[in-house]
Amino acid sequence: MTKRRKKKRGIISFKGIIIAVIILVLIIFGTGMGVFFSYVKDAPEFDPVKLRASETSFVYDEDGQIIAELHGEQNRVPVNIEKVPEHLKNAFIAIEDQAFYKHRGINIRSILGAAITDIVHGGYHRGASTITQQLIKNSFLSSDKTLKRKAQEAWLAIQLERHYTKEQIFEFYLNQIYFGHASYGVESAAQTFFGKSVEELNLAESAMLAGVPKSPSFYSPYLNFENAKGRQEIVLNAMTDLGYITKEEAEKAKKEEINLVGLKNAKADYKAPFFTDYVILEVVELLQKELGLSEEQAYDKIYRGGLRIYTTVDLNVQKTAENVLADPNNYPYTANDKNENPQPQAAAVVIEPQTGHIKAMVGGREHLQKLGFNRAHQAYRQPGSAFKPIVVYTGAIDMGFTAASVVDDSPVSYRAGDGKWWSPENYTRDFKGLTTIRKAIADSVNVVAVKVLDTLGVDRGIDYAQKLGIKSLVLSGDRNDRQLSIALGGITKGVTPLELASAYGTLANEGVHVEPTAVLKIIDKSGKVLIDNKPEQWSAVSSQVAYIITDMLRSVVTEGTGTRLASFPVPVAGKTGTTTDNKDVWFAGYTPNYAAVVWIGHDEPTPMKNVAGGYQPALMWKAIMTEAHKGISSSKFERPGGIVGPIPVCRDSGQLPTELCYKDQRGNRIRNEYFIKGTEPTATCSVHIEEMIDTSTGLLATPYCPEELVEPRVFIQRPEPYKASSSGKIPLDAKYEPPTSPCDVHLHGQHQDDWYDEEVGSDFEDYESQGEGNNGNNNDDDFPDNNGNDESDNHNVNLN
Repeated sequence: MTKRRKKKRGIISFKGIIIAVIILVLIIFGTGMGVFFSYVKDAPEFDPVKLRASETSFVYDEDGQIIAELHGEQNRVPVNIEKVPEHLKNAFIAIEDQAFYKHRGINIRSILGAAITDIVHGGYHRGASTITQQLIKNSFLSSDKTLKRKAQEAWLAIQLERHYTKEQIFEFYLNQIYFGHASYGVESAAQTFFGKSVEELNLAESAMLAGVPKSPSFYSPYLNFENAKGRQEIVLNAMTDLGYITKEEAEKAKKEEINLVGLKNAKADYKAPFFTDYVILEVVELLQKELGLSEEQAYDKIYRGGLRIYTTVDLNVQKTAENVLADPNNYPYTANDKNENPQPQAAAVVIEPQTGHIKAMVGGREHLQKLGFNRAHQAYRQPGSAFKPIVVYTGAIDMGFTAASVVDDSPVSYRAGDGKWWSPENYTRDFKGLTTIRKAIADSVNVVAVKVLDTLGVDRGIDYAQKLGIKSLVLSGDRNDRQLSIALGGITKGVTPLELASAYGTLANEGVHVEPTAVLKIIDKSGKVLIDNKPEQWSAVSSQVAYIITDMLRSVVTEGTGTRLASFPVPVAGKTGTTTDNKDVWFAGYTPNYAAVVWIGHDEPTPMKNVAGGYQPALMWKAIMTEAHKGISSSKFERPGGIVGPIPVCRDSGQLPTELCYKDQRGNRIRNEYFIKGTEPTATCSVHIEEMIDTSTGLLATPYCPEELVEPRVFIQRPEPYKASSSGKIPLDAKYEPPTSPCDVHLHGQHQDDWYDEEVGSDFEDYESQGEGNNGNNNDDDFPDNNGNDESDNHNVNLN
C-alpha cells in the first residue's frame, strides 16, 4: 500500500512539474506578446515611398553660415534586378542573409542565436537582421539597439514582405546599400571601384563588392585593400558552402587580379572641402557611437536624413590655409624644376586647445575627390624631432628633470638586437658636450633626447605621449615602438598632423587634453538635437609641467631652430621636425590661443633638398596663424602657481653659479631659469674648476715653472668622462677640460732659482775674478747673453 502511494505521489509530482512549466511558458509567451504588441503599436506607418525618398543635410560653420549641402542622391544609379549578375546576387545572399528566399521577413533561428549570444555575453553583441530588416532600418527606423526598435523592425519587415516580392525587396536593397566614397547602390559602386557597369562584373569583383557594405571604410578596396581582399575570400567561401560556386571557381576568383579604376577627380561642390570631408567622417562615428547606427546607416542618415550639422570651422582661417598650401612659392622648388622633380605635398591643422575645436584643416595642396585622401588626418608620417617634447621631455620634467638639467651630448651606443649596436648622431654630425635640457630642445640635439629617454624609460615616455593625445603608437608585434629610437620620432606607423596638433594643444592648454572635434551638434529634420557633442578631456600633466615645457619651446623660436617665428606678434612655443634625408619636415607650435601643425613631404616618402622644418613649414605656419590671430591684440602664457624663478644657474652644471662660472673661457655661463617649486638647485656648481697653467706649454703648472709663465684658468670638469665615437669624434667642449699632464719642460732641477744659483751665479763669480785681471774691462760679449750659444743661453731660451 505504501509503495503504491509513493508511486502515485511521484507521478503526481512529475505531472505537476510539466503543468507548471507549460503554464510558465504560456505566461512568458503571453507577456512577451503583450510587450511585442505594445512596441509595434508605436511603429512608424509602413510607407512604400520612404524606400526611395531622401532629404538634404546641411553643414554650418562656427557662425551658422551654410558651407555644404549633402544630397541623398549623390552618385546613385538605380539598376533593374534583371541586370544584376547571378553571382553578385548570390554573393550578397551568402554573406548577408542565406535564408533570404525562405523567411517571411525575419529569421527566427538567427534571432534565437543572437539572443543566446547576448544572454551569454551580456549586452548586444550579434546582429540577426535579414536583408528585409536591413532595408527597413535604412528606410524607417533608427538603429537604437533596443528591444522596442527590434520589435518594430521585425513587424515592419513582415509588412514589407506582404507588399513586395522577394525580387522587388532585393532590388530595393541593392539600389540603396552604401559602399563608401559617396556611392549608393551596386551600379554606382561597380563604376566607382571597377569602372564598369554592374552587368560586366566577374565573380571576383562581385565577391569583393558584396563584402564592402558591412563596413564601407574598413573594407574599402581603396583605403584598405588587404581588408577588402580578406573579406572577398570570406564571401567566396560562403558561396562555395551554399553550392553557388565550386571550390575550383572560388580558388580561381581568389587568385584573380583586382583592377581598381581609381577614384575620379570629382571635386567637392562645397566650401572648406577637406574640413567638410572630415566632418562627414566624424558625424558617421558620432551617429554610430551615440545612436547605435551601423556605418552604412550613418552615411544614409547624412545623405538622406535632412540633418543640420553645426561645426567649428573658422572660414577665414580655413581659406587662408587653403591658399597658403596651394601656393607653389611656399615650397622648396618650382612646380617642376629642371630635373623634373615634382613639388611635395602638405597638410595643415589649426586647433583651439581649450575646446578641442578644429578651426581649419587642409589635407593637401588641392582637393581632388570627395571623401578622398585627407593628409591632415589620414597621412601617418614620421614626426622627427617634433616628437621629442611629446615622448621625451614632458615626461622628463614631470619626473624631476628641469630645464637646467645637464646631459652630456657625447658619443654613446645602445644594443639594438641581433648583436648590433645603435649610435645616435646629431643632425650637425658633432657632439656639443654638456648641454641643458633647454638648449637640447632649442638646438634639437638628438643624443641628449635619447639619453634622457633612456633614463626616463621608453614605456614611461610612451605613456606620456598617449596621455598628451598620441594614439597611433604600435606597442606589440615584431615591429613596435618600444625602442629608444622613438625619442627621435622614429616610429612604426607614424603620426598624423591632426594627432600631433592635438598633443601640442594639450601643452598649450596647461596640461589638459581635449579631444579634437569638428562637430558642435547635430539636429534632425524636425529640430530635435540628436547629438550635443562634448569632446572627452582629461588631465595629462600638471599646469606647472606644461608651463616649463612651453617656456623651453619658446627658446626654439627665440634662439633655436625656429627663429623665423621670433617676430610673431604673440608668444610662440614650438618645435621643428626633420626626418632622415628630409623626407618629412614639420613645424608644430602654439600660442596661448591656438595650436597648429604644418607638414611637408611626398606621399611616397622621398628625399627633399633645400627644405627644413624651421623654413618652409614655419613660414606657412606663420601665414596661417597670422590670420587666426587677427583681432587678438595681446596674449601671453600665464605662469601658474608653483613656479619659482627666474633663478641664475650655470649652463654647464645646472647648479647655482660660483665665481668661476663667470670666468669660463667661453664667457659668462650664467642663465636665468624657471623651476617647478622643489626642483630648483641648492648646490653650487661642481663643474667649473680652476687650475694653474704654464702658459708656454698649456699644461698644468709645477713648482718648477717660472711665476711669470703661470696663470689661473677656469675649466670644466665632467661628472663622468666621455668616450670617443668609433670614428674618433669627441665632444666640442672637451677642449675646455683641464690638461691632465704637468708641464714637461720645466723639470726638477730647472726651477728658475736653481738655474740662477747653479749657473748664473757661478758664471758671475768667474766674471768678477776675470775682471780684476783685465783692468775692469766690461765686455758684454764676454758675458753670455740671450743671443749666445752656451749652455746658460739654452736655459734662457727654454725658460722663455
